Amino acid sequence: MGKNVEKQYSSRELSAFCLQISILLSSAIPLDEGLSIMAEDADSEEEKAVLMQMSEAVEPGDPFFKALEETKSFPPYVIRMAKLGQQTGTLDQMMESLSVYYEKEYILMRNIKNAITYPVMMVFMLLVVLVVLFTRVMPVFENVYEQLGAQISPVAQSAISLGGAFSIGALAVSGIAVFCLAVIWIFAKFGKTFHAVERMKDWMKRRNRIALSVANRRFTSVLALTLKSGMELEKGLTMAMELVDNSRVEEQIRRCGEELAEGTGYYQAMKDTGLFSSFHVQMIKVGTRSGRLDQVMEEISSDYEEQADTAIDDMLARFEPTMVAVLAVAVGLILLSVMLPLAGVLAAVG
Repeated sequence: MGKNVEKQYSSRELSAFCLQISILLSSAIPLDEGLSIMAEDADSEEEKAVLMQMSEAVEPGDPFFKALEETKSFPPYVIRMAKLGQQTGTLDQMMESLSVYYEKEYILMRNIKNAITYPVMMVFMLLVVLVVLFTRVMPVFENVYEQLGAQISPVAQSAISLGGAFSIGALAVSGIAVFCLAVIWIFAKFGKTFHAVERMKDWMKRRNRIALSVANRRFTSVLALTLKSGMELEKGLTMAMELVDNSRVEEQIRRCGEELAEGTGYYQAMKDTGLFSSFHVQMIKVGTRSGRLDQVMEEISSDYEEQADTAIDDMLARFEPTMVAVLAVAVGLILLSVMLPLAGVLAAVG
C-alpha cells in the first residue's frame, strides 16, 4: 500500500470528490478502477497519490470508509457518513448528499469571505484617501494662501491637523491589525492557536447573526442527512454537534440530546432548548408526526442558508452608505477649509 500523503481537501474538492464517487457507484464501476481513472486526471501529485492509495486499499476488498480513513486527508464526518452508507447499502446516495452539502458549504464560505474582504478594502482605501488629502493636498493650499497674503483660520488648521493625525493613526493601526492577522493565520496553518484569539472568536460567533445562521445551517443539514440514512436522532445530534463550530449552538444541541435521553419528545426537546424559532418548531412537529422529519430539516437548512445570505447583504447595505457619508463629510470639511479663505482673498482683490 502507498505511503500516506498529508493532503487536506477543501469544501469544493470534497464536493467534487463525493460526486464522482457517487457517479462511479451508480454506474456499477468497481471503485478501485474508478479511483485509478480519477488519479490519472488529478490536479496535483498529492491528490494523485491519495487516490492511488485508496484504489490499492479497496482492490482487495477493504471497506471504502477504511480507505478514506487511512489517507488522513478527509474529515471525520465524511468517513462516518461513508461508513453509514456502506452499512445501509446507500453509499451512492450518501456520497451524492455529501457532495451537495459541501457545495453549499463552499458557496456560503465564499460569500462570507467576499463580504469581509469588501469592507476591509473600502476602509483601507478611505483611510488612504484621507491621509493624502490631509497631508499632501492641504499643505499645498496653505502655501498658496501664504503667498497671496491670506491664511486658513485657526479652527480649520486645527481640524486639518487633527484629521491628518487621526487618518495616519487609523492607517497605522489597520496595518498592524493586518500584520497580526497574517501571523495568526500562519500559526494556525501549523496547528498553533492563541487562547485570547480563540476566546474572541468564540465570543463573536455566539453573538453574530451570520455565524449563528451558518452554524444552524450546518446542524440542520447534517441532521437531515443522518435522518435520511436511517440513523437515530440522538446519534445524528451528536454528529451534528461536532460540525457546527459554535459553542452557543453546541450547548443547545447538548441540552436537546439530554432531554431526549430523559424521554422528552423530539418536538418538545427542540422547543425547550431554543434550537429553533417557533415557526421552525411547528414545522418539526408536523414532520415528526408525518414521519418526514428529514425533509423538514432540509427545508429548515435552506431557510438558515437564506438567513445567512440576507445577513451578509444587510451588513453590506449598512456599510456602503456609512463609508460614503464619512468620506463626504471629510471632503466637505476640506473644501470648506479651502474655499472660505479663497473667497476672502477674492473679495479683498475685488
